[in-house]
Amino acid sequence: MRIRRAQCGMRHENRCRWPMRALVGLPTPGAGLGPGAPCPTVTRITMMLNGKTDNHMLGREKKPKVRKNRLKKNRAGQRRRWWGHLLLGLKLTVLIALLLGASALFMLGYAAVTHSDYFRTATITVKGNHHLSKSEIISKAGIQRGDNLLALNLRLVRGRLLGHAWIESARVWREIPEAITIEVKEHAALAKIDWERPYLINTQGRIFKPAAPGDPEDLPLVSGIGLDDISLGSDRLSPGMRSVVQVLRLSQRRDSAIAFAEIERLHVDRELGLKLILKKNKSLIKLGFDAYDTKYERFRQLRLQLQGLGDGRDFKVVDLTIPDRVVVRLEAEGSNG
Repeated sequence: MRIRRAQCGMRHENRCRWPMRALVGLPTPGAGLGPGAPCPTVTRITMMLNGKTDNHMLGREKKPKVRKNRLKKNRAGQRRRWWGHLLLGLKLTVLIALLLGASALFMLGYAAVTHSDYFRTATITVKGNHHLSKSEIISKAGIQRGDNLLALNLRLVRGRLLGHAWIESARVWREIPEAITIEVKEHAALAKIDWERPYLINTQGRIFKPAAPGDPEDLPLVSGIGLDDISLGSDRLSPGMRSVVQVLRLSQRRDSAIAFAEIERLHVDRELGLKLILKKNKSLIKLGFDAYDTKYERFRQLRLQLQGLGDGRDFKVVDLTIPDRVVVRLEAEGSNG
């Protein structure tokens, strides 16, 4: 930056000869106010630049600085925070008191409702039972007439019902103000498995209970099934058990060629397939593997032909192992089927 000589605006007898150096605070010669003396205007500007402005020179008094009372300010802030905490505590106390009051009212109302005579159980309806009696189901559910309808734990009642071996599924619901309904689905027994202790299997091929007195007696007996053929839970059925279920379900049809009631035993042979032994004359039907629908239809046609012979003889063995061929061995002549 280029420095030029500066002059003040005052009108002296002579022009101000003070250079720019006076503006930056360098010493200047001379004294007084005559020619060659320091210019007051320049002197004032110089002092302002150096931070040494004379307030008297500028024509005003500098007010004395007052130091802030920080302790007073801190006390005021602490007082406000204390009142804020106190107000928050009061709000929380009121909220907790309201919640406790509402809970107490709810408990009193629940106690009053669950002990009211208006909701006493008067009617218990049971649906879907075939093997079990109504009294057995009600006893297993643990419900009695006169129980408060709203005090019953329906989930617990359903759990008790599912604990019975014959019950596959159960539903329980209230009918306000005095009735409750129980709907059950029982296992449909399909056959007995011939083990040291017989077990019942349902129409899905699952074991659901040991055979006991009072169970159906006219069920076919299944032999040749091992422990490795038993499926638990949602596991897939083994091929042998799947064939057993398929054949027996075919026999349960109303127009089946081999009636369900005719079957005494069904044997599972891992190499030769299924064999049926009928109650009448202990006749044997070899079904082999797969295509059971076709084989049942061929057996229907065979029976019609045997009835057309007119000699009263019945078959002793029928081999339907090969779907497109039927091998028949009849009873000896003169035998009394």
